[in-house]
Amino acid sequence: MRTSRAIVFDAFGTLIRYTARPAPYERLLRLDGQPVDRNSCLTRNVPMATLAIELGASDALDALEVDLADELSGLRLFPEVPDVLARARAAGLRMAVCSNLAQEYGPTVRGLLPGFDAYIFSYEVGVAKPHPTMYRIARAELGCAPAEMVFVGDSKRCDLDGPLAFGMQARWLDRRAGRTLLDALAGFL
Repeated sequence: MRTSRAIVFDAFGTLIRYTARPAPYERLLRLDGQPVDRNSCLTRNVPMATLAIELGASDALDALEVDLADELSGLRLFPEVPDVLARARAAGLRMAVCSNLAQEYGPTVRGLLPGFDAYIFSYEVGVAKPHPTMYRIARAELGCAPAEMVFVGDSKRCDLDGPLAFGMQARWLDRRAGRTLLDALAGFL
């Protein structure tokens, strides 16, 4: 008998793929040659323009925003995702997306994945996975004990080790090895 009541998905590399990857945030962080904490882009609820100004890179902002628009418009679900989400809904599972992402990606992720019970995004929470706060909020939003939740994602550190340390079940999705979400959830759905 399944003891799980909820499934928590990572977004990028798990449910959503890039068709264009100009990586504007990575470019922003490399512009001035100074070390910049990547998490500052993921844990602040500010647009890229604010970060560019703070980093002294406002002269590159127009090009970065074009790249961001290209990247956002090219986001797509992996082919098996609609079937997996339909199976999870049919099984009566509550669902959440828990992802490290910058502010501009949030509306697009919500638009590609409507109807989830919860959305836990690092820029809204102020911390990034594998910080336990991300999993704690998912637990609270879904109304389940950690052991009743399964987390699935493509990062061993954030989507496997972090959830396991929090007491959740977890499944690692290795897309580099040709695996799909259906493979990662075999025997679960």
